[in-house]
Amino acid sequence: MNVTSFDKFNISKELLTKMNLFGALILLFICFFVFLIIVVVVRYAIDSSKTSIRLEYLIKEVHELKTEIKKQNNNKQDEKKCIIDERI
Repeated sequence: MNVTSFDKFNISKELLTKMNLFGALILLFICFFVFLIIVVVVRYAIDSSKTSIRLEYLIKEVHELKTEIKKQNNNKQDEKKCIIDERI
């Protein structure tokens, strides 16, 4: 008669499957936790880099230039309207 490992240690198949499932869930949780730590570290490295600070500064400058150009275009349009009115 063959003695299997289940009979030898008197462990049922249901208990063994539950233990495997529990182990898989713990492993999945650990992998997810490690992934979150890596994401946080990379995110911090990107946010604190000099390049991202310079990029933020350039974005602000471009925004200010756009608003200044819009103001100048509005002023030019107002001046053109006055010139047209004076000629007529």
